[in-house]
Amino acid sequence: MTAGRAARAYLRYSKLAIEVIALTVLGTMVVINTTEIIYRFVYVGGLYWVQELSIILAMTLYFLVYAWIAKDREYIRIELFARTLGPAARERLSIANRLVVLLFQGMLVWYASKTAIYAGMFETSVLSWPETVYFVPLVIGCADIVATELIYLFWQLRGIPAPARELEHSGVLY
Repeated sequence: MTAGRAARAYLRYSKLAIEVIALTVLGTMVVINTTEIIYRFVYVGGLYWVQELSIILAMTLYFLVYAWIAKDREYIRIELFARTLGPAARERLSIANRLVVLLFQGMLVWYASKTAIYAGMFETSVLSWPETVYFVPLVIGCADIVATELIYLFWQLRGIPAPARELEHSGVLY
């Protein structure tokens, strides 16, 4: 398998995995919060683990969906400014933007990994899980963004067009 085919396969299958996990997490959040509502109606009290698990699941959903957005190259853009530039300047701006995203996401992976190791000494208040669970979604999501952006940067520098429709509709969410 060539590097280009491996990169395309990574982008395709990691996006599919993100979509499946995100839908599963969202479904789980709906189920546990529905359970909480029914439990409160029947027993008046609440299920404290639901709030804690919902926070963990919401963080997972947030960072995975952000990684999914990176796959489709749908970051916030500076289109109005870029339109005033010539083609060569737009290309340089695009590379500079990608480098900023890579630097930022790489720093997040580094610092979140270090923080996760430290947080592992502590436990969540209700579920008694290591507090590392709060940082794992951040590390995974940002690491995936770094891998995705490196692929796109390599293609951009080599003049290889990124796949347009191949990644946009994998069929899971549409």
